[in-house]
Amino acid sequence: MGSDKTVTDEKKLTVIKSLNNNMVLVRDAAGVEKICQGKGIGFRKRTGDTIPRGQVERSYIPENEMDKRHFQQLFSEIPDEYWEIAEKVVDYGREHYKIKVSDRVILPLCDHMAGSVERYKKGTVLANPMLWDIKRVYADEFQIGKFALGILQERFGVKMQEDEAAFLAYHFVNAELGSVPNVSPDSMAKLIGSVLDIVQESFQVTLNDEDWNYQRFVTHLKFFAARIVRRDGYKDEADDELYKELSERYKPVRKCTDRIADYILINYHYDLSVDERLYLLIHIQRVTKRYLKKRPAARRETTQEE
Repeated sequence: MGSDKTVTDEKKLTVIKSLNNNMVLVRDAAGVEKICQGKGIGFRKRTGDTIPRGQVERSYIPENEMDKRHFQQLFSEIPDEYWEIAEKVVDYGREHYKIKVSDRVILPLCDHMAGSVERYKKGTVLANPMLWDIKRVYADEFQIGKFALGILQERFGVKMQEDEAAFLAYHFVNAELGSVPNVSPDSMAKLIGSVLDIVQESFQVTLNDEDWNYQRFVTHLKFFAARIVRRDGYKDEADDELYKELSERYKPVRKCTDRIADYILINYHYDLSVDERLYLLIHIQRVTKRYLKKRPAARRETTQEE
């Protein structure tokens, strides 16, 4: 399903079905079916009625029949208030964390939030075994999840644990990386967390998650891990000479990169290309440079010559 917020070019919207007071399934002048949202837009609307485009606040284009059926089902089951909250959460993520997601993420967010509120009211609290890794690897998405929990507490009087913020973060991670069969944020977080652990153990440091180089490194690792978990081949276009040169210049970093490559080969049966090793080497050198500079000169020289 794609998003279509531009409705100024629609001369006519014909109602196919009213989903609720604020949602209708329509067909535009070009014959494209859309799900339109707007305050009171579906009130007393019947098949064949027309909708003034000025009443449309947001519109969605289903990708296929299954997508359309799924949307219609959830629109009819989930209270309108959750759609409003989900939109606010998505807008917050885009504005404060520059999260690049389509409006499609609103659907699973609504479904999840409505379900979690119902669970908590019944006293059912689910622990998230990947909470620590999600907070570390998907820090921005986790903060967006916490923002959502704040709204839910204010609206419904339900105070949820951080585990639920991590569950909500999954939806943003999936939306950013694309929907991939048999790939979960848990598996991604585990791989990325292991890579970060190898880097910290190799240099005996604790990386600062507020450092810009760390954040760039984690962003790189998200897409790096996605390729590995989904078994996507990576076209190797790297400059072998550049890799050799940097490997000689930053020997401890190259050894760390080799450890990561061995870990991935053993656990994921994926052999890193020269290109992937090169980008890992560059990011690791950047993220550890400040720590190496703080070490005593004699120790630093020994480390660099290992």
